[in-house]
Amino acid sequence: MEKNRSVPLPINFNCWKHHAGFLIEQIVKVKSEKEIQKLKTPLLKIGESQMDLYYGKFSPSKISDQIIHSLKEKKLLSPKQYTAWLNSEDKKYSLVELSDKSVWTLRLSENPDRYVHIHPGRYSPLTIRVKATTLKTAILVFCFKQFGGISQIDIKEVNYLRKKYLDESPLKSLSKASGLIKLIDLFRLKF
Repeated sequence: MEKNRSVPLPINFNCWKHHAGFLIEQIVKVKSEKEIQKLKTPLLKIGESQMDLYYGKFSPSKISDQIIHSLKEKKLLSPKQYTAWLNSEDKKYSLVELSDKSVWTLRLSENPDRYVHIHPGRYSPLTIRVKATTLKTAILVFCFKQFGGISQIDIKEVNYLRKKYLDESPLKSLSKASGLIKLIDLFRLKF
């Protein structure tokens, strides 16, 4: 499965957690149930918490380029300048607005080559707040749906995939899992 190859240095951006367009590109590549096994490692990297998922039109590289441009303009692109800038703020992070009005959080990464860690700002325009398990479930559902592994998205199929691939408990209904319904609707728009 694709990694973050299109993200330029010094940006650290986990597209599996934060970029709907990237996820759609990965889902479309899955052509069989056997290929689902390749998703295990990236799905584990999504973690277990909540996150904001960007669904705007900018690619990961365009987002990165705009952030790099903003840092260059402020003369904050070197690791030393960037670190000092973030440390001067008591919050240890800063926010940057892109030309599409989305807001991005900038933090310091532990990776010395990719020291500018970015993710969508909480409740930013063009984002949806999701739980990790909900995102993993939606990815699996659409992988199976797009190659014909399931014929429809219903509670039976969703619970089968959650149990088999995520070792998660079943949902009582799809209507009560509003986060999953919102994410399924968002992914449907992209297909």
